Amino acid sequence: MISICCPSRGRPMLAKRMIDTAYKTVSQPKNIEILLYLNEDDPTLNDYKKYIDKRHYTIGPNQSTCYSWNQLAETAKHDILFLAGDDIQFMTKNWDLNIIKVFEKFPDKICMAAPFDGNGKGNGTALLTNEEPYQLKENERVGSPHFAVHRNWMKALGYFVPPFFWHWYVDTYNQTVAKKLGRCFYLTKTLIQAKKVFDDTAILVRKNLNINVRDDYVWNKIKDRHLDADVKKLKEFIDNYKN
Repeated sequence: MISICCPSRGRPMLAKRMIDTAYKTVSQPKNIEILLYLNEDDPTLNDYKKYIDKRHYTIGPNQSTCYSWNQLAETAKHDILFLAGDDIQFMTKNWDLNIIKVFEKFPDKICMAAPFDGNGKGNGTALLTNEEPYQLKENERVGSPHFAVHRNWMKALGYFVPPFFWHWYVDTYNQTVAKKLGRCFYLTKTLIQAKKVFDDTAILVRKNLNINVRDDYVWNKIKDRHLDADVKKLKEFIDNYKN
C-alpha cells in the first residue's frame, strides 16, 4: 500500500485538493496515507490547520523539499512511497491498484512507477500507448515529476530521494537509475494531473534562493559518479534478495 509524501508551503487549498482527489479516486481509503510537511513560519499555517485533518501533517522548520521528502518517507507506515507535490490531482479511478501492480512484478520490489502527469514533457505524450505499464528504455524520458518507489529502494540506498539536491532533479535522478536497472515503468493510462503553479512561494524558491541553478550545478557535478554507484547498490540488493 502507498504513503504519499508531500512538502507544502503557502498553498493550503491546493494541498486540500490533492488530498480530496486522492481519496475520491482511490480503490479503498485504507490503501493510502497522506503525509504533509508544513513550515512553522508559513503565514498560511492556520489555514492548513483549518482545512486539513491534523493526522495528515507534520510541522517543522523551513527546509529543503528533498529533506522533507526523505523525512516523511522515513516516518511513513506503508511500503510504497509516492513523491508528490501539492499541485497534483488524482484523476484516474483505482490509481493505487495500478501502482501496486507494478511492484507485484518483482519479489524484491526494486522498480519505479511513474504515472502520466498530463503535460507530456520529454517524449511522454508520444509514449502514451495502450500498454500499461510501459517499460521505459534508457533513451526514453518522460516528464513525470511524481513517482513511486518501494521502501526496499530506500533501504538499499539509505534515502528515498538523493539528499544532495534541494528540490529539482530528484525525478530525473531516480528515473535514470531505474531505467539503467531496466525497471522504470510509465503508467500511460493512470493520470495524476500536475500543473506547476508559479505563485510567490515558487518564485522565492526559483529566484531569491537561486535553487534551480544550484541544483543544475549539483546534477552536472554528481550525476555520473553517484548515479552509477546507486545503480550498482540496487543491483546488489536485487542479486542478494531473499524472500
